[in-house]
Amino acid sequence: MSTIKKLPSGSFQLTVRHRLLPKAFYSTFSSLEEAKEYGDRLDGLLKQGFVPSPLLEKKAAEGSWLLSRCVAEYVKAGGVPTSEIKILDTLRPFLVSESTAGMNYEWCANWVLRLKRVENLAPSTIRHRVGALKRCLDWVVRAHPEILVMNPLRQLKAGFSTYTDDDEQALIRNGKAKKFDTRRDRRLHEGEEERILEALQNSPDEKTFFVIALETAMRMREIYTLDLSQVSLPKATVHLVETKNGDNRQVPLPTPAIAEFTQYLQKNAAAIKARNGRVFPFWDGKPADADLDKTTAEVSRIFRKVFAAAKIPDFVFHDIRHEATCRLFEKSDLSDIEISRVTGHRDPRMLQRYASFRGSDVAKKLW
Repeated sequence: MSTIKKLPSGSFQLTVRHRLLPKAFYSTFSSLEEAKEYGDRLDGLLKQGFVPSPLLEKKAAEGSWLLSRCVAEYVKAGGVPTSEIKILDTLRPFLVSESTAGMNYEWCANWVLRLKRVENLAPSTIRHRVGALKRCLDWVVRAHPEILVMNPLRQLKAGFSTYTDDDEQALIRNGKAKKFDTRRDRRLHEGEEERILEALQNSPDEKTFFVIALETAMRMREIYTLDLSQVSLPKATVHLVETKNGDNRQVPLPTPAIAEFTQYLQKNAAAIKARNGRVFPFWDGKPADADLDKTTAEVSRIFRKVFAAAKIPDFVFHDIRHEATCRLFEKSDLSDIEISRVTGHRDPRMLQRYASFRGSDVAKKLW
């Protein structure tokens, strides 16, 4: 029997339980219609006594591991960011029927074709899924070379996630269309920051939250989970532990952030103490992923209303991080490496996505 629930991210998780399945099957879809269609089709097959092979747990050949075991061992080893674990979880139903014995370039290329032509995913989603499994298999190569000598996903050519003409034709035959990369580069325009602060004048928690995000480029979750012990105003730093990338990092506080934090912490000392040191009131302190996801959804909802009130409804909270990172390039003399240490970006290519300077600002630097 299949059930569907809406996730805080806005996607829909399909769960199928049946006596013929070795364990519950989970899969995530971008729309309710897609999840229902797939669930109905799978329910129909199971009623007829047919189990699609990707849903069957198979035994790996001697001297090899199922890819699902690779994922399990990788996660068990520790240090894997929660965001990556979630991506790998979406792959588990597919990986239970694949083993390291069959891993080669052809397998990798066919998997990417499946992600494009069958699942019809956006290029960024394809890169995330391939990247997560690639890092998992890198770990297997290092920790268990007797299981996997080399990682064939490393052989995929640059641009593998881009839909080709052949991909487009295959999709058209099935009534689908190719997906494109959608990169947000929304910056704050003149007067918009002031309108947001005006909309927040009677909401001190949200105002400080916004200012800290804008001045530090910290992620939403990094801010709402802040504990007082992580903030050092004398040293002008915030110490983040186990961030999205699984790293610890020191975030420097510029003068406006220090001023905002100082005033906020003084006025809310009693409330913060009552929250056992949690700086902001949005999170209840429960570390479970479900509670964190719920808080993320709620804070996102709050700021959607704020941005709507400021008459910039096309702005979203993550755009603040984009704006803040761009300002680090524009207003400071920090090197790219130093900025990456502030923002927590491991991949310099990802950092460059945020460095979308305004043309007018760049033009002022020309002769």
